[in-house]
Amino acid sequence: MIFRILWVVAAIILAPIPGATQTGFDPLLLNIRMSPSALHPPADMIKQQWKLDGYRLGRPGSQAPQSAIIEDDARRRLLVLSAAADGTVLVYRVGDLPVDVARQLPRTLACSRARQCQNNRSDPAGELGCLALCLLEHLHE
Repeated sequence: MIFRILWVVAAIILAPIPGATQTGFDPLLLNIRMSPSALHPPADMIKQQWKLDGYRLGRPGSQAPQSAIIEDDARRRLLVLSAAADGTVLVYRVGDLPVDVARQLPRTLACSRARQCQNNRSDPAGELGCLALCLLEHLHE
């Protein structure tokens, strides 16, 4: 009888929690906020920085966002995608992430071409919102 009780207790303790992931990180649950101006974080906040090589922003409309801020529910910023003066896109990692962002940038670029993000000017999120969604989807993989 005691062995049965110990066995049940051990099974309950060692059973995996439903919905839990190995790292507990799901980038698809992050929030994207858009900014009408280009944001470039202070140097002391930047943990890593990349330029999306081979990608240039299309001609922006007057209401087109110039930055996409990716943050968690506590409004802690993790990534910032921002338009540069020359039309390129800069990606800043300003928070701690359990994934390698640099490895996913080529897939993000491929996704942006497949979705034709450069033609996404009528959407309120615009081109940078489309790029941010592609990045989050590929951070999930």
